[in-house]
Parts: sequence; C-alpha cells; structure tokens
Amino acid sequence: MEFTVNVFTLNCWGIPMVSKNRKERFEAIAKYLQSSPHNIVCLQEVWSEKDYLYLKENLKTNLPFSHFFYSGVLGSGLCVFSKWLIQDVFFHQWPLNGYIHKIHHGDWFGGKGVGLCRIKYGNRLINVYCTHLHAEYHVDDIYLAHRVLQAYSTAEFVNLTACPADLSILAGDLNAAPGDLSFKIITQLPPLEDPYDNFDEPKNPSTVTKPTGTCDNANNSYSDPKQVKICPDGKRIDHILYKLSPSLEAEVTSFGNPLPDKVPNQEFSFSDHNAVTLEMNIKPLAPDSFRKQYSKDNALDETVQQAMKVCEDAMSNLTKSKKLFLLVGGLIFMFLLGTVGFWPNSIIHDIVKLFVSGLCFYYIIMGTLWNKIEMNSLKAGLSALQNFSRTRVETKNKDELK
Repeated sequence: MEFTVNVFTLNCWGIPMVSKNRKERFEAIAKYLQSSPHNIVCLQEVWSEKDYLYLKENLKTNLPFSHFFYSGVLGSGLCVFSKWLIQDVFFHQWPLNGYIHKIHHGDWFGGKGVGLCRIKYGNRLINVYCTHLHAEYHVDDIYLAHRVLQAYSTAEFVNLTACPADLSILAGDLNAAPGDLSFKIITQLPPLEDPYDNFDEPKNPSTVTKPTGTCDNANNSYSDPKQVKICPDGKRIDHILYKLSPSLEAEVTSFGNPLPDKVPNQEFSFSDHNAVTLEMNIKPLAPDSFRKQYSKDNALDETVQQAMKVCEDAMSNLTKSKKLFLLVGGLIFMFLLGTVGFWPNSIIHDIVKLFVSGLCFYYIIMGTLWNKIEMNSLKAGLSALQNFSRTRVETKNKDELK
C-alpha cells in the first residue's frame, strides 16, 4: 500500500513565566496546524500541560490522536499529535539529564528522554520517536558526555524497537548539527537517514526548500544578535530522520522550514527555533528490485571510539571534582565545628550560620551521593559502548573467517 507521510517538528520554547509571547505563540502554532497538511506532529518544550491541552482541543478535528509524555518535575516537554491511530506509547528516560543544582538550565527537572508513539495506518506501522537532547549552554560544554550518552541511548532505543515498524521517524531538537558526535551516533547506529542529503531544491518556489539553520539564525526574532553576526544562517540542530523497512522505498517530496519568519500580524516568530517539515511518498519496492543501502560501518567504528573517549574524560574530570567538593565541604565543616560557641546570638549571625551549613551540605552531597550517581551513569554508558564495540569486532572476525 502506497501512502504519504508529512511530519512536522518544532521546539515551542514554552517555559511558563519565562518564554516571551508564549500565549500568543501557542495560539499561532495551533492556528497554523489546524490548516496544515501535516499528519504527524512532534513538539518539544511544551512545558505546561495547559498548553498541551489547549493544542489538543484545537487540533482534535485534523489531528485527533495525541500523547503527552509525563516525566520528571516539569514533564519532559514532549508531545505527539497524529491524524492516525496511536496504537502504543512508551517513554525512555535518560539516566544522565544535567544537574539538579543548575536550576537556570532546568534540564534535570524535565526528566528528559525519548518518547515513542507507534502509529497504525491501515496495515502499516509507523514508529515516531520524539526527543530533545541536552543543550550546550556554554562554549565550555560541560554537558558533552551527557548529550553523547543521551544520543547513544536514543540510538539504541530506536535500533531495538524499530522492528516491526514499516517506517521509523525520529524528530526533535537534538542540539547537535550534522558532523557533531551526538548526531553521528544517532544517524550511524540505527542507522537513520537525513533527508537533507536526499532532497534537491524544488523548481516550484512555493514548495518548502532546504532549511538553513533552525536556531540562532537571522530570520528569527528571538535569535541572539551576537550569534547572528557570527553565523547568520544559524545552526541546523532540529531534525527529522527516518529509517525504512527493507521492503519499502521513499521519495522525499518536500523538506524544509514551513513557517513564515514572523507570526502573521506580529513582530515576533513562532518560537526561538524554526520548525522543520518532511513529506515522503512511501511505496513497496518493485519485485526483484533492491533499495540502495548506504554502509556506515567504518564511520560508526570511529564514532563509537570518540564516544568512549568522551566518557573516559568525563569520568576522569568527575573524580577530580569529587576531591574538590569533599575538600571544600570538609573545610567548611571543620570551620563550623571550630566556631561552635563563638557565634553571637543574633538573627544576622543565625542566618549566616544557616547559609554556611547549607553550603557545607551542598558540597558534601555533590562529592558523595550525586558524584556516585553520575559516575555510575557514565560507567553504564561506557560499558555499553565497549560491549557494542567488542561485539562488532568479534562479528567482523567471524565473517572474515567464513
């Protein structure tokens, strides 16, 4: 059975009381989707359940099936809308999700992970994976190991659950551009195809064209002016990737940024990210024909080695930070013990003691419990990567002996 799938993904930047023009933007997103041709929609950073319920109510006619992935304190921010029946749902939360004390980043509180909706269309099954990897935030990327292991966990999740789906689609904000280690892991391991590589610019100017950047580009009203000056095209970190059953082939008929630069009649964009859309015509392979397979084996071996090196470096840094946390925490504790009975009885000094005691508690917890949790998560990821690498080597050796 031949069919057409039209996928839309957008990081909505829906942080209550923080994101600018949130209410107006969600109204505009809902209005756009009401009249759009998309039959599968993946959204990220829908942090308020009320915003999800608003979208659900307004999209119930053309996208009647939906699922919101609850997780963590804030709720993952992920949701999927579909024209077709959502048969099964599952959420895989990552063990490494940033730091609880980095409140201004907030990733830990979202309980981030990858959500799976298995959609049934006729006799076809479509796996839709919606996800949002950890952001960089700074040039000195302290979250690199977190994001790399999130990417590996996501790639393995797709790899292990793609069967028996006819089509698997991963959509979301990967916070990784093509060429980044996290992106290579996700596209090489399952493997997943990037439609950017398989789509030619259309002759019809009304058709969606290839996207440039989806974040911090010149056409977005919320982009950082400093980043725009450095790279006006921005970064392409929001993606729609896909994997087909061997018995099917796909023609990419439309791919790019579907939304206008600004919300109609407004001076601001739909989000601080640009949306991405992908339309494909899926049909069975003709008898006695074979779809060209792109081998990524050699590249994958190198990618896995790089990921293992990132984990090892992170574990080494974590060991050093443990010593620092315990040293500082121990010194503060000794100070508190040594000054018992010397503090004047006043509210100000009681507040200072409370603050210093809290600081001591923080450093000791970070050097013990939190350090152990992060170390075990890194060990788990590293051991999985080592097992993956070892298995590939053994398989290759057996094949060469045959």
